[in-house]
Amino acid sequence: MKKRIAVAMSGGIDSTFAAIILKDKEYNIFGATLQMFCQHFPKDAKGENNDIAYVNQICNALKIPYVSIETFEQFKKFVINDFCENYLKGVTPNPCIVCNKRIKWGLLLDRVLELGATHLATGHYANIEFNQKRNRYLLKKGNDLRKDQSYFLWNLSQFQLSHTIFPLGKYTKSDIRQKIQEYNLPIKKTEESQEICFVPNDDYKSFLAAKYPKKISRGNIINQKGKIIGKHKGFPFYTIGQRRGLGISAPQPLYVLEIRSETNEIVVGAKDFLYQNELYAENCNWIYFDKLEGQISAKAKIRYNTEEKSCKIIPEENRIKVVFDEPQLSITPGQSVVFYDENYVIGGGIISKN
Repeated sequence: MKKRIAVAMSGGIDSTFAAIILKDKEYNIFGATLQMFCQHFPKDAKGENNDIAYVNQICNALKIPYVSIETFEQFKKFVINDFCENYLKGVTPNPCIVCNKRIKWGLLLDRVLELGATHLATGHYANIEFNQKRNRYLLKKGNDLRKDQSYFLWNLSQFQLSHTIFPLGKYTKSDIRQKIQEYNLPIKKTEESQEICFVPNDDYKSFLAAKYPKKISRGNIINQKGKIIGKHKGFPFYTIGQRRGLGISAPQPLYVLEIRSETNEIVVGAKDFLYQNELYAENCNWIYFDKLEGQISAKAKIRYNTEEKSCKIIPEENRIKVVFDEPQLSITPGQSVVFYDENYVIGGGIISKN
């Protein structure tokens, strides 16, 4: 069956070049943009969304159809509310993981399939392969390891992977920057995407404070023996491993070791206590297989910008235990732990508070 591909487009270099690659290969394509958070879209003089206008111009220049899909309420429900609720529980969420699963490969994929697409293409730096022996679609790192985004995609299902194309998987960012100049398109002249797209200026503390003025309050900072040694401004404003902003004078640097949402306390101590050999994870998704049947060895990343480290994965009831060969720094509840076999993603899960 001939592919009809919807390209998720933001107006930036990566998604635009993904569309160019597919158009040059003569696929039947159209551009699709999600309007996810209306309150933060920059407006032009006519009151129209600049981001939408950018994509419209690019699609017109490429001579491909274009559709804009509103998802304000769904994005708020599944991504923004989840983000806020997790901080109020004392964990540090990664909203991109939720957005990819529920919005981009949830609502958007479903919508473009309804519009007649057979696949969704995005500007992610990753690869998908079908493995006949396993009879499964496998997720693989992008060839540009400095830009690889497989970490953010561990939660995709076999159905979602089977309907996905990553045109940039074999390219490097530098190649794309050079090649796209030839097309003279109205692409946004911006830096890389901000860390939290729906939070203005990445200031999540002000965002939470404005949203929950009555739920966030000052509390005690205590040491590991339970002694009060300072006051915090609200536990959602802190994360495991944080050193700056504690406002405590001490003979040695102090770091956030634990966030106790139930008692509104922050536990601090020396950096040595941030190292742990193990973690627990829940809400796991497996790409290599349907279910983890027994203990396996792998390499794991506990956050996007860390190196993979050797570990053992041990299944337990409704969760997994991960034991590292060497202690890891600042294992943070709410973040994703993602497992690799060389360049392939085995699966992943959300780090729990034990």
